[in-house]
Amino acid sequence: MTVWRVVDIIKSSTEFLAKKGVPDARLDAEMLLGKILNKNRLELYLFYDRPLSKEDLDAYRESIQRRGTREPLQHILGETGFMNLTLKIGPGALIPRSETEILVEKAITLMGNRDGRILDIGTGSGCIAISLAQVLEKVEVLAVDISTEALKQARENAILNQTRVIFQELDILKTLPQLEHRFDLVVSNPPYISPAEKPLLQKEVVDFDPHLALFDDVDGLTFYRRFAKILPQLLKPSGQFLFEFGGAPQEKPVLNIFMETGFHDLEIVQDYNGDPRVIVGRYSP
Repeated sequence: MTVWRVVDIIKSSTEFLAKKGVPDARLDAEMLLGKILNKNRLELYLFYDRPLSKEDLDAYRESIQRRGTREPLQHILGETGFMNLTLKIGPGALIPRSETEILVEKAITLMGNRDGRILDIGTGSGCIAISLAQVLEKVEVLAVDISTEALKQARENAILNQTRVIFQELDILKTLPQLEHRFDLVVSNPPYISPAEKPLLQKEVVDFDPHLALFDDVDGLTFYRRFAKILPQLLKPSGQFLFEFGGAPQEKPVLNIFMETGFHDLEIVQDYNGDPRVIVGRYSP
């Protein structure tokens, strides 16, 4: 009977995942084994020669097989990190990307230490709304989404992170939130991928992320046109907005949409790779 040690199974799994085209195969192999053994990556190497039990080996092989189908690592782990949060992750909501942290950081800077109201459109896992509510303790955050399943995950994540966010199910392309007061800030990471871009995406994205959260079936700009139309009804005078978009190809089209509809103080914020990623603007009637 073969005895599988930590060092052996990591090497074997890394080779298997690499053949399946998985990026960062060794990192994923280590993280999946760490999940099974309840150890971080450093601790794994302190137990390099440890033999795995049959139960641990069976569980690990199942997770490696799943990753070999290109199922996202976050789905298999059941969680991911975002800002200072740990978020439950499943197939019903978009996996948060590090680029979206740029939007959150900018929003925190804009709000400062004042009180107010923020609207998060298309909240998904709740990553933006919960991050903002946790840091900006004087702020009331309303998060909306069209997906019942996404809102279920978002509510679970708010509870997990002991953060108060108000959630509401609606289709922002057809209706608006019920308003008692307007918002100081509106934020969103909307669907901005056009059908033409689909062949360029990784299998993890196309096969496992919810298409409703990814794709605009027209040209990738539908939500920005809608936002430009409804922001005067949502924002207080001098209220601001922050919207993520799809990088350099969308920079000028998105800017033009808001310039042509009379918004002010428009700014483009770059992501960690230096690519244009977030548009900032102000509503001044």
